Amino acid sequence: MTTTRRDALSMLAMTSLAATAMPAAAKVAASAIPDAGWKPLFNGKDLSGWTFFQDGVGDRDRDGAVAVEHGMLHILGPRYHGPAAAGMGYLATAQEYENYHLSLEYRWGPRRYEPRLNWKRDSGILYHVAPGREFLWPDCVEYQIMEHSTGDAIPVNHRAIQAISMGGLPAWPNNFAFNNQYAPQINAGSNLRQMIKAEGVFDNLDGWNTVELIAKGDSAAHIVNGRLITALYGLQSQDSADRSHYVRLSKGRILLQIECAEIMFRNVKIRSL
Repeated sequence: MTTTRRDALSMLAMTSLAATAMPAAAKVAASAIPDAGWKPLFNGKDLSGWTFFQDGVGDRDRDGAVAVEHGMLHILGPRYHGPAAAGMGYLATAQEYENYHLSLEYRWGPRRYEPRLNWKRDSGILYHVAPGREFLWPDCVEYQIMEHSTGDAIPVNHRAIQAISMGGLPAWPNNFAFNNQYAPQINAGSNLRQMIKAEGVFDNLDGWNTVELIAKGDSAAHIVNGRLITALYGLQSQDSADRSHYVRLSKGRILLQIECAEIMFRNVKIRSL
């Protein structure tokens, strides 16, 4: 089934998602929708339901890399007392999720850490991560959170078909039948990665941003401040029995990255689809 620009906008409206393919189009942010089946994924008080991992440190937050304060997750903020080269890592849900709509808000802080003192501030949502041993750069699909690159997709040892662009709006929620080629993979040494750029730049460097992830079957959509900017189809993971083959991918844990930059997360919530 193919999807026209008009069909895509209509379907987005019916699911209460925000889309602004044209300047006059209305925006409906997930945070503005009351109730609608939302449940907090982060309770604003502690890390119940989440696990911690930091490269070189392990599963206990030895250096105060994560603080829970004022209803927020504050990563690498003023309470951090570790080395100048802050080890990268993540917070991970203890549970796997499938067929869901995730929404959260983030805001950058001023602190940056070695070896990325002059890099763009960087973090991300890693999704469809299998349970098991914790390590840096697990197999995942990354929803990139980076200065003016928020919404990009980086499948790591996973792969996806990028949606056809319809003048700045990715085809969603249905792919074009002829669009069946996987984006090229880059050999990053320890893993294979795809780099899938978003349709436009809609993040703010100052103040709060709202990002949403729709994971439905083996497809996914990335929304930044009310704008659908990335859609993925045919999600697959490397077969654990034979890494040269791929199998359908539709579920996994959700991770929030610790990556050499101060960042705050709040209003982390999820609803089933």
